[in-house]
Amino acid sequence: MSGGYEEKATSRCLRYICCCYCLLFLLIAIVTFIAYHFYNFERPRPPTYDLKSFKVKNLELQPDKSVKTEFSVEVKSKNPNKDIGFIYGDDSKVTVLYNDLLISSGKLPAFRQDPLETTVVKISLEGTGANEDGTLLEDVKSSKEDGGIPLVVNVEVPITVYVGTIELKEFSAFVTCDLVVDDLEKGKKTKVLKNECEPDVEFFKDD
Repeated sequence: MSGGYEEKATSRCLRYICCCYCLLFLLIAIVTFIAYHFYNFERPRPPTYDLKSFKVKNLELQPDKSVKTEFSVEVKSKNPNKDIGFIYGDDSKVTVLYNDLLISSGKLPAFRQDPLETTVVKISLEGTGANEDGTLLEDVKSSKEDGGIPLVVNVEVPITVYVGTIELKEFSAFVTCDLVVDDLEKGKKTKVLKNECEPDVEFFKDD
């Protein structure tokens, strides 16, 4: 009797395990189908980016001739997809360069961007630019007098694609903004004379 009971219990256990695996495989198949459908038929488009404002909160020469900076930047992002949303991860990096010299850095806040949504993100940047010959501020002033101060803002951020409540895939987005501003004087409103942002989204590249 006990042997028959054990065989029935084992059989029920095996059926339960098989059902669990079948459900798991079905779920994977559904997610794969959704991903395939959206990536191959919907042709998702990458978000677009535009620098909305650039403010100088601090820019001063230090005793060691380095330059301490503190900027506040607003970036506007638009999601052009009607069915696909994006989740911007916490592990991001934003840098500001003047003549290839890193002068400030920070990170994007993590946020969720729904389909067809426009989001304005505020970024705080600070740092100390190496300035061995002590001429950085003089160079900035000279650039200002020549018509504008060139800056490069680089953004690197992990983004997860989602549809409804299903998260599909994470990829990396890189954005480079070439700027020309009229001034970097502390406390003065900075006017952006040139603003060209180019996204480089790895996932959306053709294979």
